[in-house]
Amino acid sequence: MKKMNKINTFYKITVFSVLLLFSYSILNSSFIGKITGFKEFESIAYAKKSDEEKAAEQAAKTEAKAEKAAEKAAEAAEKAAEKATKAAEKAAEKATKAADKAVEKADKASDKALKEAEKIESQSIKFTQKTDKQFNKAFEKYATEIAKAQVKYQSALEKAASAKNPNQKIENVEDKLSDRLSKADDKFVESIEKVSKKIDKNESKSLVDSGWVNNQVYSQGFENHGQRVRTYVEIAKSLGLPAYVGALQANFGNIYETGIADLQNQITNLNNQINLNNQTIQTNLATLATLEANATTLNGQLTTLNTQAGTLNGQLTTLNNQIGTLDTQSQTLTAQIGELTTQLDNDQLTADEVNTIQDQLNNLNNDLNNVNTEIASVNEQIAGTSTELTSVNDQIDGTSIQLTTTEGNIQNLQADNVNLQNEIPTLEGQITTTTAELNTTIENVKPGVGTDTGWETANLDVNNDGVVNANDLL
Repeated sequence: MKKMNKINTFYKITVFSVLLLFSYSILNSSFIGKITGFKEFESIAYAKKSDEEKAAEQAAKTEAKAEKAAEKAAEAAEKAAEKATKAAEKAAEKATKAADKAVEKADKASDKALKEAEKIESQSIKFTQKTDKQFNKAFEKYATEIAKAQVKYQSALEKAASAKNPNQKIENVEDKLSDRLSKADDKFVESIEKVSKKIDKNESKSLVDSGWVNNQVYSQGFENHGQRVRTYVEIAKSLGLPAYVGALQANFGNIYETGIADLQNQITNLNNQINLNNQTIQTNLATLATLEANATTLNGQLTTLNTQAGTLNGQLTTLNNQIGTLDTQSQTLTAQIGELTTQLDNDQLTADEVNTIQDQLNNLNNDLNNVNTEIASVNEQIAGTSTELTSVNDQIDGTSIQLTTTEGNIQNLQADNVNLQNEIPTLEGQITTTTAELNTTIENVKPGVGTDTGWETANLDVNNDGVVNANDLL
């Protein structure tokens, strides 16, 4: 592209130069024609300009060659571009055809795969339907045999009851019934094993594909499906259950594989939680009664202690007032003793006066001693009363703490009871939902085969290890 631009630029310059030269030539020729009458001058002018004209002619020739070269280069570039365009169009057309072929090939492969899948699905459905039919036939035949045995038993029982030795006859009738039932069970198990052997030999995988049993648990712990069926039948018989219970669970899933056990456990846990809530509520109510009685007792104790504290405070006030009075008396007596002692220092007193004053001093000292003794006694009472008041206040504090704790426990238990009571309707709702899910699950465990017999919920896990296998055989 850059090369083409350079060629075009050169071409434009060349054309412009040629046009300029051509115009110059015309102008020059016109000028010379005007002076044709001056031949002598013309000859001189020609002689003077011949070199310039030659140079111009040479330049014109060079420019003409350049112009041709530019034209030739432009033509070559145009041809190359045209050739490249055609090549690109051809390549694009070829690529489009290849893509169309690839799409067509992919469509054919997809159609083929779809047909193969449809064929496999059809075969699986046919096989499953055929197997269902065989199982149903075995179940129906087994039910017919049981019904016949029951009819014969009832008829024979009526005859035996009117015989001479009814007990012996009834025992014989029951033995025959047991024998017929045993033979019916054996025939049924034989029929089931025939179907199982065919399943074992042919298309066991189609049973998984058709949704009989989850692939992760299908025949787990067994050599093959036939062994699983036979083992489940034996477990059912060992538990006293009909043989078909084991056959059905072997083919359509035990309670762990179908999710029935999990749903049953959920319902059991929910019921247990409701029972636990009710038990906790009752326990809380009993505890609340005790706590409320304790709170009443503590309130009574606080009332008594506060009364005692009030009494002791009154006693302290009285004793303190007594101390005040006694202190005043002591001060008065001390002052009087001081005055009399001063009087004794008077040398002019007679002996009688001295004796009188001395008697008064003795009396005052005796009174002062009595007052001081009383003050000491009152102080001891104040100390004892203060100690008792401190003890009562400590009891008040301790009882108050106990009462606060008790009242807090009462509030917590009351709130706990409210929460437990409110939780019960939620748990009951979950039980309803889970029960509905359980019923739906039971109905969806291969509906239409052995319905309303309870085989779906029978627990064949004898050793309770979460797996049904040969270890559960008694």
